[in-house]
Amino acid sequence: MCIFVRDLTPEEGNKLVKIARKGSNPVEVRRALAVLASAQKMKVPEISELYHLSQEHIRHIIHAFNQHGFEALKPRYKGGRPRTFTEEQRAAIIELAQIPPNTLGLPFTHWSLSKLKEEAERRGIVTSISIETIRVILEEADITY
Repeated sequence: MCIFVRDLTPEEGNKLVKIARKGSNPVEVRRALAVLASAQKMKVPEISELYHLSQEHIRHIIHAFNQHGFEALKPRYKGGRPRTFTEEQRAAIIELAQIPPNTLGLPFTHWSLSKLKEEAERRGIVTSISIETIRVILEEADITY
């Protein structure tokens, strides 16, 4: 038994073509192409060979599109590594970043990421932290320099 995407309205077809041609997210583009191919009555093995996707994944895309529409084209990333630093440590770094360094007796007037890293480690807020992690923490708190 062959599986195909449901009949598309002209608006849906046009939107899929637009995503396939001008989309900025490569995951959405590939999924849109798979749905369009299915709408043209291409069979799952043919789509798999054409777009180098597994047949199981293509079936999943088709079922999801039939049930949820365009929401099925968007990737849903989840999971990932747990946070390395606690909320208390993050709050302490944010608090430290908002204090002018010269009021703490330091010989400079503005924080840099490397200076903030050194001071957080010196004060024992964290044992070790990367400059990139400092940047991410400050970005999440909407703090910029």
